Amino acid sequence: MPSLNSLKKPRISLLALFVSAALSPQAFADDTAAIAAEEDVEKIEVKGVRTRLATGGRVADMIEKTELLTAQDLFDVQAGNLAEAIDTAPGVRVNNECSMCGMKRVMINGLKGEHTTILVDGIPMHSVVSSFYGMDAIATSGVESIEIARGSGASLIAPGAVGGTINIVTKRPYENSVVGDFASGSNGYKKLDVSATGVNEKGDLGILVTAQQMEQDRIDADGNGVSESAALDNSAASMKLVWDATDNDNIEVRYARFRSDIFGGPMGVSRSQAIASEAEGGTDPGQFFENGDVRQQYQGKPWEVTEAIDTTRDEYSARWIHEINSDWHFTGTGSYVQHGQDSYYEGFDYVNEDDVYYGDLRLNWIANDDHLLTFGVDYLNEEMRSDSDALRELQQEDPGLYGDSFDHEMIGLYVQDNWAVADNIELQLAVRLDQVTADFIEHKDVGDEIDETMISPRAHLRWDHSDEWVSRFSAGRGFRAPLTFFESDHGILEDGFAIDVDHLEESTSVGYAISYQGEQLDSTLSLAYTEVDNLAHIDADNFERPTLVNSDETIDVSTADLMWGYQVNEYIRLDGGFEFFFYSDEYKETFSVVPVEERVTLGLDIDYDGWDIVLSATWIGERDLSEYGYGDRYNTFFDLNGDNMVDPGELQDPKDTDADDYVTVDLKVSYEISENVLAYVGAKNLFDYTQAEDMDSPLYWEDADGEPAFDVAHIYGPLAGRTAYAGVKVEF
Repeated sequence: MPSLNSLKKPRISLLALFVSAALSPQAFADDTAAIAAEEDVEKIEVKGVRTRLATGGRVADMIEKTELLTAQDLFDVQAGNLAEAIDTAPGVRVNNECSMCGMKRVMINGLKGEHTTILVDGIPMHSVVSSFYGMDAIATSGVESIEIARGSGASLIAPGAVGGTINIVTKRPYENSVVGDFASGSNGYKKLDVSATGVNEKGDLGILVTAQQMEQDRIDADGNGVSESAALDNSAASMKLVWDATDNDNIEVRYARFRSDIFGGPMGVSRSQAIASEAEGGTDPGQFFENGDVRQQYQGKPWEVTEAIDTTRDEYSARWIHEINSDWHFTGTGSYVQHGQDSYYEGFDYVNEDDVYYGDLRLNWIANDDHLLTFGVDYLNEEMRSDSDALRELQQEDPGLYGDSFDHEMIGLYVQDNWAVADNIELQLAVRLDQVTADFIEHKDVGDEIDETMISPRAHLRWDHSDEWVSRFSAGRGFRAPLTFFESDHGILEDGFAIDVDHLEESTSVGYAISYQGEQLDSTLSLAYTEVDNLAHIDADNFERPTLVNSDETIDVSTADLMWGYQVNEYIRLDGGFEFFFYSDEYKETFSVVPVEERVTLGLDIDYDGWDIVLSATWIGERDLSEYGYGDRYNTFFDLNGDNMVDPGELQDPKDTDADDYVTVDLKVSYEISENVLAYVGAKNLFDYTQAEDMDSPLYWEDADGEPAFDVAHIYGPLAGRTAYAGVKVEF
């Protein structure tokens, strides 16, 4: 491996090289071809950075630790959306937090979904609102790779990434191509994916066009008439233009539209039939299920267990890169996202529209061979407005009930120095200064709940011990404005809620990773620790109404993982990992759905004579559910006197709070029929293991101040059973 000194000029001139590649699609294609053989050099490399540095000799990693999922990785796991793509990535867990509405939250380093920032081509395009139902709607069509950076300060422009960032990198159009992927399978599974790229004869204009449709039926593994896995009907389309306007200017414009329809709850009826059944009136709680037992046949009206969420999303973004001279470069970025939700939660309607405006202006200065400085300013403005007919009816009786509409604004200044300290040491230092406001506008007696100025430093160090061993150290501070009522309760608390927050959530994280890259074996050991002050949560015990408060306790989470890969021979590769998550007791009490504490993954990839067999297994360790508030839940409400109240002895058969360990297995077999055609078959959750059929129903009863409360979040295992599929992929 060449010394760092031999790479200094290319490393410090990374933006110049990026501009050079961006200004010439053919040069970009040549660079991409030049590094193709390096694809497996180091799993934590970021492909975009490698491309920009390709002319500098053997490609170096980014300083900070970043996991890379390639387009081939996404194909191997049959990922049709972001949730499926990253579910078993190191340090990442996709939590299904609702058995009927299909809500999924992406956790990084053990932090909650609201602490994960999702970027598209390096632009923060997602908010807290879209993190609820946006994961299934983010299509993988036209995605080149997914980069996952863990820890506070993982992104210079995303200080709210307390847990980390996920950057979705879309394909760059540098050739004429068409790719189609069509699959069908059990449980109504369908996936149609088409992407095309083209470049004009002059080579200064490229275009990417994508379209995707994915469907999945409801699944009721225990046969009680209520689904544990919601039906999905998702579609997406996008267009991206890359234009070399001049020898010194490159312009990139992207538009994407997503639609996601989710329907969960009653089996055997359509969505329209389920909602229409509300006209038939309600069912006494004790009559919901046969013998009052959630594991037996549902007998209530369909609408009483119906959750239907329609999501539409439009994304607009543009980026201008300008080379002022050989030492100074300018980048201007802007985006606008409109995210809308129209939902029905068991008779409670809820509609919102979330508009997010973002802008970023930065200058990069190559000060000398050892320093690349970045100066920038960015601005984010988010306006979320919600509406509900059901809430308005409740407000007629109780004017103290409020909706969850909010305004959120942030303006930040930042500076960063990439410093080549020595031949084998690189240091990246950065600091942000942000002014942040957040206002739940319907709570007019409060005004701006948050109005703070925050300083956020971060540091990343890479130390090349030898050709094989590399260490990475990181430390950073993150923050975010708490908007937890939408995050926790969809804005539909029938008892209303109050606001009593006046501080940003503030996090500090440190991490260390050491990687080994040999001829056959590669491995990375990672350790991370994060603590969060002022964690926002809902206090339902100490106030007249459930109230959003800042915690007085400092919560913390630690993670440790060892990931490895071994190339047995030319045709066979083994991969695996061991992951451990340690949550403080104060943190455990705030989870709505129990997270993973231990996870082991094993993978086998056999690629021989046109055949490719990908087998993966995931083991999840046992957990004590009582530590996460799962106590005092019951399978049966037996209303002995028919008064629809919880009397002594009427809640029966308590839920088990000891969650057993389990294993799930996925398999995919592909065969290359010709140079352009690939056929495949496979199965997700091959052995059809589900919580509802093999362990316990996610449905339960509990006592809510003397009234029977029925809920759907006793979740700790897989909810969707086996989905077998077959498909064909064509590429020209």
